[in-house]
Amino acid sequence: MASSEKKYTILLLSAPIGSGHKLAAQALEQSFAGYADVRVVHGSIFDFFPGSIGNAFLSFYLWVLSYCPWLYELAYKWGNSQSGSLWLRNWLNGVLARLAQDFIERTNPDAVIATHATPAGVMAIYKKKFKPGMLLAAVVTDYTVHKWWLCEGVDIYFSASAKLRSQFDVEGAQVLSTGIPVRRQFYSAYDRQALRTKFAWGETDVVCLLMGGGEGLLPMESIVKAFHGQLPLHLKIIAVTGHNESLQQRLEDFHEIPLKVYGFTDDVPELLLAADVVVTKAGGLTAAETLIAGCGYIIYKPLPGQETGNTVFLEEHCAAQVAHSPQEVQALVCEYAAADADVRAEARKRRSLAYGKPEAAAEISNYILRNLKKEVKT
Repeated sequence: MASSEKKYTILLLSAPIGSGHKLAAQALEQSFAGYADVRVVHGSIFDFFPGSIGNAFLSFYLWVLSYCPWLYELAYKWGNSQSGSLWLRNWLNGVLARLAQDFIERTNPDAVIATHATPAGVMAIYKKKFKPGMLLAAVVTDYTVHKWWLCEGVDIYFSASAKLRSQFDVEGAQVLSTGIPVRRQFYSAYDRQALRTKFAWGETDVVCLLMGGGEGLLPMESIVKAFHGQLPLHLKIIAVTGHNESLQQRLEDFHEIPLKVYGFTDDVPELLLAADVVVTKAGGLTAAETLIAGCGYIIYKPLPGQETGNTVFLEEHCAAQVAHSPQEVQALVCEYAAADADVRAEARKRRSLAYGKPEAAAEISNYILRNLKKEVKT
C-alpha cells in the first residue's frame, strides 16, 4: 500500500494468561504489516514489572486451572457481579498505569489495542491521566463479556458477535461486531485434499483432532481409552499435546488403538483445516479458529468462567456440542463419523460460512487506521 507522510505507531497490548490474547494480537500484527505507514509494537502488561513476578503469577494461574478450578470460578463470578471486584480492578489498574508510564512514553503510540481486559483498563486510566487524545480500542477475545472489560475511556470495542451487543454498557464507547481476529494461517487459500495427503489421511477417513491448547489441558488419555474396542475402521484419532511433554510420551506409549500424536507443532492450522471433527476446550481463539475451519466442534467439559460463557453461546448459536465425559466424546465422534460423507462436507461448508469470521483482523486494522487518518485531517 502507498506510504503517507505520517508513520503511525500502533501498540498491541496483551497478557500471557492463556495463549489466546497473544495470538489475537499476533493476528492484528499480521494485518497491520500490509500498511507501509504503520509501525507496530507488541507489548504485554508483564513488561511493566519484573519478570520474576509475572512468572510466579503464571505458575499460580496454571496451578489453579489444573487443580483448583473452583477457585478460579469463585474469582470470575465475584469479578463479574454488579458490585463485585470493580474497586479491586480500578486499584490494580491504577497501580499498573503508573508502572506503565515509562514504557508507554518510550513507545509513544498513536493508538493502543488491548486484547485482554487488564491492559484495556490500565490504558483507560493512563489515557485519562496522561494522554487524553490517544485512540484506545479493546478486542474482546471471548463469546461473553466480563465486566472487567467495561472501562470508561475505551473508544471502541471489537466484539465476537452482534448478539453480544447488550453486554457492552460503556458510556461513549462504540461497539463493532467484527469477530475475533485469527492469524492468516487459519484462513489462507488451501487445497484441503493436498493437506490430507500430506498427513497420509485417505479420502474415506474421518479425522478427529484432540487439542488442549499450548499446555495440553485436555484429559486425552481418558478420551482415547474410551475408543478402545469401539473405534470405527475409517476413524483416525490425532492428538496435539502442545508443550505437555509428559502427556505426549504417555500417549505415544498407548497402543490399544491406532493414534497419531503431535507435541508442540506449527502444523496446527493445517491439521485443523484438514480435519473433520475437533474435540477441544472453549477458549475464544480456539473457537474462532474452529468455526472458520467449519469442523464439527465438540467442547469437552468447559472450565468455569469465560469457557462456560463461551460454551453457552457456541452451543446455542454456532452448532457446537458439549461432552462432559470421555464416553460422551466417543459417542458424539462416532455419530459424526457415521454420517454420509456428502452430508458431512455440506455441513462443513455451511458452518464455515455461517459462523467463521476470517476477515476480523483486516476489519479491525482498517478501522483503526481510518480513524487515525481522520484525526490527522481534522
